[in-house]
Formats: sequence, C-alpha cells, structure tokens
Amino acid sequence: MVWQALAVTLYIFFWTYYTYWDEIKQKVRFVTQFRHIKELQKLKSIINILIPSLVRSRIQDGKKNFSEAQGEVTVIFVDIEGFDQVVQQYTGRELIELLDRVYNAFDSLCEQHGLQKIETVGKTYMACGGLKVVEKDIDNRLLGSHHSVRVTDFACSVQSYVHTQTLRNSKKLSVKMGIHTGEVIAGVVGETKPQFSLIGPTINKTARVCSKCPPSKILISKETHKTL
Repeated sequence: MVWQALAVTLYIFFWTYYTYWDEIKQKVRFVTQFRHIKELQKLKSIINILIPSLVRSRIQDGKKNFSEAQGEVTVIFVDIEGFDQVVQQYTGRELIELLDRVYNAFDSLCEQHGLQKIETVGKTYMACGGLKVVEKDIDNRLLGSHHSVRVTDFACSVQSYVHTQTLRNSKKLSVKMGIHTGEVIAGVVGETKPQFSLIGPTINKTARVCSKCPPSKILISKETHKTL
C-alpha cells in the first residue's frame, strides 16, 4: 500500500511538473510569436510609408529592380536654412530628435495633400505629387486638384509649421523650398537596401530651383507656374 501511494504521488508530481513546464513553453512560444508579429507589423508600417503600394507588390513578386516612366509630376525640395549653425546648438541625439519631429510633421502634411515622400538627406526633405504609382491610393477628393497645386499647398503648410518651431537660440526654424514640374522615372535602386527613387533632369532642376530660393521663401519654376 505504501509503495502504491508513493507511486501515485510520484506520478501526480511528474504529471504536474510536465504540465506546468508544457504550459510555460506554450506561453513562451505565444509571446515569441506575438513579438514576431508585432515586429513584422512595425516593419510593414515603415515600408508602407517609404514605398508606394505598386512598388511593394512588385518587390513581393520578386522584382527587386525596376523602373517606370511616371509622366509629368511636381517635385519639391525643402531645405533647412543655416543647418550648420543648427547642428552646433544640439548634441547628436538632440539633433536627431529635432529632425525626427520636423520630418514627421512633413510626412503628415504629405499625406494630407496627397503627396509621396521620396527621401530625406540631412537637411533636405524631398516629396513629389502626381506619381502614377501613388495616385491610385490617394483620396479622390485630393485628386480634384492638379499635383502642382497640391505641392504648392504643401509648401505653404510647411512654411506655416516651421514658423511655430523655435530653435535653442530662440530663432525660428527656417526653410527654403524649390518646386519644379517635369517628367521623371520612378524605380527601386539597390538589392541589399532597396530604395524607391526618382530619376531624371526634373530632379536636378528642382534642386537648382531650391538652391536659388531666397531665405524663408518658396520658389517655383516657370514650368510649375504654367500649371497653376
């Protein structure tokens, strides 16, 4: 009887031990899968911001590199003025936080005006309106306005926003903007780190327009002016 009781007790102990650890492993597996899903969702969200839906679908189909003529579009360059002086006012981490806040605001304004953010390089923010690969995903109410109008409205909104931003030296954040309308080719460049890019003389012309823009102003090219 004693041995039977002991055997039953040991059986119950090992069964409880096994059940407990099996439950722990299931919980760990669930947490791991949940974190994996959350990371994938986060990554997908970032990709959705950076790359238009048509481009994403082509990458998913295995087309890592491709290009496609977009016809006439309107491109804008937003350049932070006195960037070298701004850099001197902040630590590296503080500068990143400043740019993150400012560029996030620009991203929101892009969405509001139906534009596609192209890239940010240091002090310069680049966006575009009228891309075929993007227009189909834009609210129809926005498509009633020509892309040059939407880009110009975006520039005015950017100007209003930066006037609310005060730097550490008590001066207002200032930007200058150049806008040009012309034809571009859109595509994905690179395999290790694929990047959505616009290529063509229109991009170079927009950069030149921006460089000639007076401080705190918006300068548009003759080509853009004709479409407004």
